[in-house]
Amino acid sequence: MIEFLHISKSFQGKEILHDVSLSVEEGQTVCIIGASGCGKTTLLRCIAGLESNHRSQLSAVSCQLKAKIGMVFQKFNLFENMNVLDNLTFAPIHVLNMKKEDAERLAMEHLKMVGMSERVAYYPNQLSSGQQQRVAIARCLVMKPELLLLDEPLSSLDPISRSEVMDVLRIIKKDITMIMVSHDLDAVAELADRVIFVNNGSICEEGKPEQILSLPLKEETRHFINSRKNLFYTIKSHDFDRPELNARIEHYCNRFGLGGQAHRFVQLAVEESLNIIPLDNKVELVLSKKNDEVRMSLDLTFDDTGHDCLNEENVSEENFLSLNILQGLCDIIEEKVEKDMRHIHLELNQERLLLR
Repeated sequence: MIEFLHISKSFQGKEILHDVSLSVEEGQTVCIIGASGCGKTTLLRCIAGLESNHRSQLSAVSCQLKAKIGMVFQKFNLFENMNVLDNLTFAPIHVLNMKKEDAERLAMEHLKMVGMSERVAYYPNQLSSGQQQRVAIARCLVMKPELLLLDEPLSSLDPISRSEVMDVLRIIKKDITMIMVSHDLDAVAELADRVIFVNNGSICEEGKPEQILSLPLKEETRHFINSRKNLFYTIKSHDFDRPELNARIEHYCNRFGLGGQAHRFVQLAVEESLNIIPLDNKVELVLSKKNDEVRMSLDLTFDDTGHDCLNEENVSEENFLSLNILQGLCDIIEEKVEKDMRHIHLELNQERLLLR
């Protein structure tokens, strides 16, 4: 077991981490989740020894392993003036005093493992983000770390690059102890043996992924999980920022690697819905995707109008086309009233979400 005890860190008088302690079993993958700015990356840097901390203690096992901790940074941190092979051989040669031919043989083994053996002569600026990330992982592994730290290894990757990096993470998970910071809850659900939720610089809740991601005990954890799984948007008037909403819908669809046309389909469903319902008062919009299915729901909540907005008899002539389009876009359309609030629930057509 590797333990990190009583880690605290402040910047310019502001406490970022407060008395954080965590342990990792050998061969275990621990994923750390939490809102941006909660201290996740700072915690990784403290564990890696890249940040001094005000009050910390490492177990005896941790002290022995300190030199065998590798970290993959969110921005890759590859040497821009070196090609892929030189990026991997630099540390083994200059830090481990390895012979060049042995370092190159080791580097090629790891580049083959991450699917980058044909890019040995490329420089970082000639690689995609996903390729750079795979090289960065291989560069860490050639140093034979016993603990691998990964800071958002899947962030800002397109669906194809994400899939390639996930393939690498699935492979290395079998052979190395890992602590990974990630906002990608689907990746966390698949890779993690244990999940830690950090809130305001402290560990708020931890447990198995199925418990933390599906049935969290703390209100703070539930709020965070829901905010990551769903897109929430509040409309307060007719002149709300439509381009902003469309951009958020596109980003949301891309997060799940849906079809190339999926976001346009979802944007159209949202637009036609908003054409029909009143926008005089606040409208709460929630877009959600079921975990293991290509199925997306759109929920709209607003003050009760006194009549069914999606009933053909109540739709104005100018909005009748919008209703017809909406009926074609959705497999399920439901409308009900609870506590003076009207709720519209739409299940979007699954086949359209898969269109490329």
